Amino acid sequence: MELLKDIEIILAARSTAAVWQHYFARLASLGFPNVSYRAVRILEPPCGRMLDDGVLLSSYSPYLMQELASLDLFESAPMHRWIIQNRGSESWDWMQRCRLAGRLSPREERAMDVFARYGHVAGYAVGMGDDVERIRAGVIVSGTIGMRQDRLDALWAQHGRLVGALSGVMHLRISTLPHAERECVLTLRQREVLECISAGHTTQEIAQILEVTPATVEKHLRLARRALGAKTTAQAILLAASSKQISGSAAESRKIPENRPFDLPSPGTENGHGHGIRRVAVAPAVCRAI
Repeated sequence: MELLKDIEIILAARSTAAVWQHYFARLASLGFPNVSYRAVRILEPPCGRMLDDGVLLSSYSPYLMQELASLDLFESAPMHRWIIQNRGSESWDWMQRCRLAGRLSPREERAMDVFARYGHVAGYAVGMGDDVERIRAGVIVSGTIGMRQDRLDALWAQHGRLVGALSGVMHLRISTLPHAERECVLTLRQREVLECISAGHTTQEIAQILEVTPATVEKHLRLARRALGAKTTAQAILLAASSKQISGSAAESRKIPENRPFDLPSPGTENGHGHGIRRVAVAPAVCRAI
């Protein structure tokens, strides 16, 4: 019944923060106070595969996380690499075996040393595989500071299946929610223009629908691409859609006004006046091969 209650709370949550708060508090009550969730979106525009930086949530020491970030070691941590590439669970013993066999890179060993310096020498990695399309994700969990792997193994034998189930539900729920606000923003007009483009409208048709000039449509497209870190409009649409910031159904419902020339905008709409700016949770994207 406890698991059912956990599921109900997670499904009822309306923000990523609310889901995470319940999830890591629940794991702490099971003896796993240190948890990190990593999710990476894998997008496939025509130019090739593209990684969205995704989501990182953690209850580990902020000093530990800051040190990993300052040394650019997040992607080098063997446990983070494992959860992105695998499904199921694995103890951190495999990292120690790989290190002893000389199969870890210097950066991977350095990332392990950072964790060890903060007292985290034992843990488990839980990979979600491809449970959510185009997202690879997982969690790493540790016990209290300094806990040995054999003691953690005993704890995992008791609660491992529950941790796996809770992690899966948490991941599925977070994948449907907007992420935390990031630095980049899209205005309402930029979202509207991207939605119309995704619905197949031309620049002139969009100008008529939004009652602005074609030049203004192009301006909003240019600014949207810049805000999303996209090289093309197609990439901008893909990034905005993957983070649920635009809706194709909203664009399809828009109609071209009858008998209204595209070069005569309504008063006050030329530059999107009267529309507020809405922050969106879009992570910076990097176009690179993986």
